[in-house]
Amino acid sequence: MKLRHLFAVNFCIAVFFGLACSIFPRWVFQLYGAAFDDAAIWSARLVGGSILGFATLMWYGFKAASVEARRAIALALLVQDGIGFIASMEIQLTGSVNAFGWSNPILYGILALAYAYFFFVRPQNC
Repeated sequence: MKLRHLFAVNFCIAVFFGLACSIFPRWVFQLYGAAFDDAAIWSARLVGGSILGFATLMWYGFKAASVEARRAIALALLVQDGIGFIASMEIQLTGSVNAFGWSNPILYGILALAYAYFFFVRPQNC
């Protein structure tokens, strides 16, 4: 697998979750069995916008000819996915979300490890 392929897969995932959080935040909260109020809905929409912003990075990473640009994008996504993993584990371990919530730390963890692999172990595959 090449980094470009990871960008493409991650792009599809990010567009789905970004749109879901931006357009259907109540459905997302219900999916996770999480309590929500107006502030949570507002936050979910902000998060959705951020996820779509990261999707834009993934798209440009997929299209970029520059190895240096792809590595910079991979590092940004590694940081984002690493923080996403920690935050997702924290909320899951508090019991604030249902079992579906485990999908988040698993997904963030896999993506963080994949970006770390391309950034640190196989930079020549960028």
